[in-house]
Amino acid sequence: MSKGTSKEMNKMSGNSITGTETKSTTIANKLEEEILAKKYKAGETLPSQHDLATQFNASSRSVREAFKNLEAKGLISVKQGKKAIVKSNSLDQFVESLSASMISKQAPDKKLLTDLMQVRTTIEVSAARELSRDPNRMLIVRSLDRACTKMEHLLPSLDGAKDTEAIKQYKATEFEFHAALIKSNDNIILSSIYENLAPQLYAAMDRLPETYSEQKKKVNEYRYLVDALVNGQTDLAVALTLVNLTNIKDKFETLDL
Repeated sequence: MSKGTSKEMNKMSGNSITGTETKSTTIANKLEEEILAKKYKAGETLPSQHDLATQFNASSRSVREAFKNLEAKGLISVKQGKKAIVKSNSLDQFVESLSASMISKQAPDKKLLTDLMQVRTTIEVSAARELSRDPNRMLIVRSLDRACTKMEHLLPSLDGAKDTEAIKQYKATEFEFHAALIKSNDNIILSSIYENLAPQLYAAMDRLPETYSEQKKKVNEYRYLVDALVNGQTDLAVALTLVNLTNIKDKFETLDL
């Protein structure tokens, strides 16, 4: 897991970190990474607080705060003797709980869906940046290219908005394009939350009005993005992704839910 994952979770839980990471965050991020990689398997004991404080040149308080962070995510349990036992090598339960708390006890409202749009933007911008730098990116880029080519082929049938089947295929293919980009990123927490809540977001987005000229412009942007990814043009790939998602977000915010 990347350091960005834990930072995003701190932001979402209201514990935003400004500037350099705190010692407790650094310790928690490293231990989380090792637990998820199964360096410490479920049932095994983490190093003692004293050993971790020495390893990270930190205070015992920082180690205790790190343990609380991991305990809140369901990864460890801390015994009275201050030993930390690994409970799970997966964040699945934590993600499900967080998703449920985001939905709360009522139908998702506009604020929740707007927040989810922001999660989507964070994931896709990060994915575009990392994918453009990945020397093994072409497998994913080819899947994006296929989706883009299909949308290009469907475009003529969208003019006039009369071919309902073409419109349906276009929207499904656009979903596949974004899904492929999202799955390429390594922020597993945000990706899991998005996957759990995406059907509600797309149900709302399905109501967005879109003219043929807007569809054509958007498909052109997708093509430019694919080309930027092929050529490893990081700044261009990030800019195109951000412009595309910002335009969608602006239209979404005008929707009356």
